[in-house]
Amino acid sequence: MELHVHLEGSVTADTAVELGRRHGHDPAAVRRLVDGRYPKRFTDFQEFLDIYLAVSAQIREPGDLQVIAEAFTQARAKQNIVYTETTFTAITHVRWGMDPNEMWGALREGLEAGGGNVGLIADTPRDNGVEAAHRTVEMVEVADALVVGLGLTGIEGSAPEGEFRVLREAADKLDLGLVVHAGETGGPERVWAALDDLGADRIGHGVASVRDEALVQRLARDGIPVEVCPSSNVSLGIFESLDAHPFPELWRSEVNVTVNSDDPPFFSTTLAHELGHAARLAMLTRNDVLELQRRAARAAFAPPDERSRLEDRVST
Repeated sequence: MELHVHLEGSVTADTAVELGRRHGHDPAAVRRLVDGRYPKRFTDFQEFLDIYLAVSAQIREPGDLQVIAEAFTQARAKQNIVYTETTFTAITHVRWGMDPNEMWGALREGLEAGGGNVGLIADTPRDNGVEAAHRTVEMVEVADALVVGLGLTGIEGSAPEGEFRVLREAADKLDLGLVVHAGETGGPERVWAALDDLGADRIGHGVASVRDEALVQRLARDGIPVEVCPSSNVSLGIFESLDAHPFPELWRSEVNVTVNSDDPPFFSTTLAHELGHAARLAMLTRNDVLELQRRAARAAFAPPDERSRLEDRVST
């Protein structure tokens, strides 16, 4: 099970080339964007975002979304991932001219065709502004797709978390979860703001929390799920190496961590690889790794009966 993986960030080289060819783009140039030949780390978060958006730009029409959604679920099945919550930036595609109803319909058809068990998290990048959050909520209210949560992503510090209260209000109204990317490139104060100003149900990344003992205690005490993505953090230069990653500290502090792949082809990883990294770093037992998966099941934004079913599927 996986809770933190971006749909647009999961576009493989073959799929991106197929979409680029459809729209008259140079296949070789497109392949270079997503074939894993990135530097060991990006210069900064903005460089990563620029490449991420270049890949997203290959998605020009609803049919493209159907293709990537189907490929995504098929890839999940091959990895034996029985449930995924994937973040999807609807506002990007609508701003580029896609009809919202056709967008949701294409996603639903693609996910169903791929046969996977996937819930969507509709996110708003902070740097898109509050208007984008309102527009995203409006689209989610009429979505013809399985949206299970709302998200706040983007460049930390570009806008105060409290400006996005509409996401918390909408999540409560629509019975959705709310996950906030915080403490990735920003400091512990971003995690505090996500908790105190937005009432985040889950924290995406959250690794900066280890710099604030009071925050670590708060996360552990309240059982707030923290979605850790080790390879992503290293590739973006947040930590020098996997050995420097604070996953072991969070684990030992009894923070409710889960392990995730974030944008798998960008970081040449899979969920299995990330679980392996976590196991090595914190010297986890087999049951510890299973516990990470049980935590993902319990923290999912799926209905309660589905969460229980997923937890039961984790072997003991």
